[in-house]
Amino acid sequence: MTMPDTKSGRERKGRNKRRQLESRLNERELEAPDEPPEPTMEEIDSEYLTDPSELDE
Repeated sequence: MTMPDTKSGRERKGRNKRRQLESRLNERELEAPDEPPEPTMEEIDSEYLTDPSELDE
């Protein structure tokens, strides 16, 4: 038989999830490089760029 759902149990579970999320975000921030990578032309997907000549139509 399982324990009944209680308000304090839901609150504790919510706090635990929040603590776990904050911990993961802190880890990601510590592991991230200090500077963001420089954008390069290869990373731009030209399929989504608008040709200026198409804007006049």
